[in-house]
Amino acid sequence: MKKNIALFTGVAAFVALFYGQEVGLNGCLLALLLWIFLLITSEKSGHTPQFRWLSGALLVSVCAFAWYGDFISFAAVFSTLVLLVCKVSTPFLNVLLVPLAAAVNFMSFVFRAPFVGRWLPVNSLFKGHFYKQALYYFLIPGVLAIGFIAVYSASSNLFQSFFHFNWNADFFQVLFLSIAGFFIMFSFLHYWAPEALISYNEKLGDHFSTEMHRMAANEPQLHFYRKSGEISLILLNGIVVFFIITYCVEHFGSEAADNSLSDALHERVYLLIFSIIMAISVIMLFFKGGLNFDTKAGLLKTGAFTWILLNGLLVAIVALKNNQYVAAYGLTFKRVGVYIFLLLCAAGLVLTALKIKKQRTNCFLLNRMVWLVYGTLIIGCAINWSWIVTRYNLSHASALDKNYLYHLPYNKQLLYNARLLPATELNNIKSEHTARPFLSQRLYYRLLNP
Repeated sequence: MKKNIALFTGVAAFVALFYGQEVGLNGCLLALLLWIFLLITSEKSGHTPQFRWLSGALLVSVCAFAWYGDFISFAAVFSTLVLLVCKVSTPFLNVLLVPLAAAVNFMSFVFRAPFVGRWLPVNSLFKGHFYKQALYYFLIPGVLAIGFIAVYSASSNLFQSFFHFNWNADFFQVLFLSIAGFFIMFSFLHYWAPEALISYNEKLGDHFSTEMHRMAANEPQLHFYRKSGEISLILLNGIVVFFIITYCVEHFGSEAADNSLSDALHERVYLLIFSIIMAISVIMLFFKGGLNFDTKAGLLKTGAFTWILLNGLLVAIVALKNNQYVAAYGLTFKRVGVYIFLLLCAAGLVLTALKIKKQRTNCFLLNRMVWLVYGTLIIGCAINWSWIVTRYNLSHASALDKNYLYHLPYNKQLLYNARLLPATELNNIKSEHTARPFLSQRLYYRLLNP
């Protein structure tokens, strides 16, 4: 019953928060409300340390969305809520299955919601116990809340603005918001994952089964798999060594033309993407089963570790090339993205080496990479990258691209302090955003100081 009370309360709150509003602070309040509902309606067995860590991540992403209101912080809030509802309902669910479980949960709404009897106890609504609950849980608290809201509204204009009701409401907007709110609340509060998905989850462990150990000892084709892997890795290592030598001679042995720096960097990044995917995919291919326990796989493992080290060297080379480009032309979002991607690549290579050394499954690698990308999203959404890019370029760039800086968000105060933005323009930007209803605003623009 608690889930349905939270469901209909959430629908009413959704309509109140978004009626006549744009997405802003109301989105943060909705996310916090969903978290409270999940906390209240879920079993205590689901409140694991992982749930608490995800709750902290939600707080960080909600604060970031309240401040910036951009797509990155929205993605962080949404992905955290999805992880929370999946983990609190099925704590044992592998993170690799969370996207699929979330998709099934949301898409199955059209098949589950119409069967009211399956999620709403209709028969109990007509019993005396229900009316007693309605009186003590809704009517009395509601009357008290309305009374105090009336008193407080008379004392504060800002407080009163939150509870100003327009009785000439747009019926179609209310209807649309009610449907959207019901869809969101139902999907999060009445989470459902098919049994087939739960059963498949048992196959996604970090450790190989004892059966795999026995199969490795009796696998007649193991010799051919091992030889194929050794030949492939020797060939790939030779290709990477040759590429690294030619690349260093071409790009570090002589001064590159200015107009070629950008193209050269991006070409190397694309190559790096393919090379890292190839490196990890090759290792996942050859170390997915019996070769992990083959006592004669010493040469194969040496080739795999060499392949990882060479790709790590390629990461360092591309980082140096990115540094060269930043020193010449300054910092941009794309160049920051290159650094972030290089860090993720390096982490992926380290995890791949650990997979081989500790004889873990491919799920061990993929699981941790997903969490690593998610952690990067949470940390990244809280950082003002516009401020970092602008600050660096103002201090280091030899040729300042003012037009690029003007088009960056969330750096207007810094541009004003550097006398690159007139006070009138800063005032116009602040006035444009603060003129919106409070629930539609972003806190960054409220705190601009002309």
